[in-house]
Amino acid sequence: MKMLKWAVRKILKAAHLLYQEGLVDARAGNISFRIDDKIIITRTGSHLGELTEEDLILLPLLGTTPLLERASSEMPVHREVYLRTSHRAVVHAHPPATVSLSLREEKIIPVDSEGKILLKEVCVVEDLPSGSEALAEAVANLLQDNSLVVVRGHGVFAADRDPMKAYGWISVLERSCRILQETLP
Repeated sequence: MKMLKWAVRKILKAAHLLYQEGLVDARAGNISFRIDDKIIITRTGSHLGELTEEDLILLPLLGTTPLLERASSEMPVHREVYLRTSHRAVVHAHPPATVSLSLREEKIIPVDSEGKILLKEVCVVEDLPSGSEALAEAVANLLQDNSLVVVRGHGVFAADRDPMKAYGWISVLERSCRILQETLP
């Protein structure tokens, strides 16, 4: 119970920061956290800027439940990341500069010092249907050895030990992408 309350606080804080920084719009993005054999995830259509505990759903990691249809459409991606990696949190956002750069780059290689040190380079995968098995596999495969993956024209998935760490990766990436955009012809 203590872990669940901690996870809820972290998810709410990360959600509000994602919205405040413009990394998601009113209806985009989702966050989850794994607790043993369960996942707490944002409800489909949630407004991350106004997210409350009522917008979070606790689901089994494996199996099915009627509540599954209320979970984020990216639930298959979150689930696959948890099954294939040791990450405990997944955050999905649509930061504008990152999405824009993903349309023209195969990898995002920051030019700013913080981005170079923290991110080095971030892979961009092809645009696969949202919530699909193909997207889940592609993202989970890359997150086995990374904390970030960008989906061309769609957004970024970040994974780490808690939602605030995963949010932090997205924030750093977006800042690096804004700086990189200013340097491109």
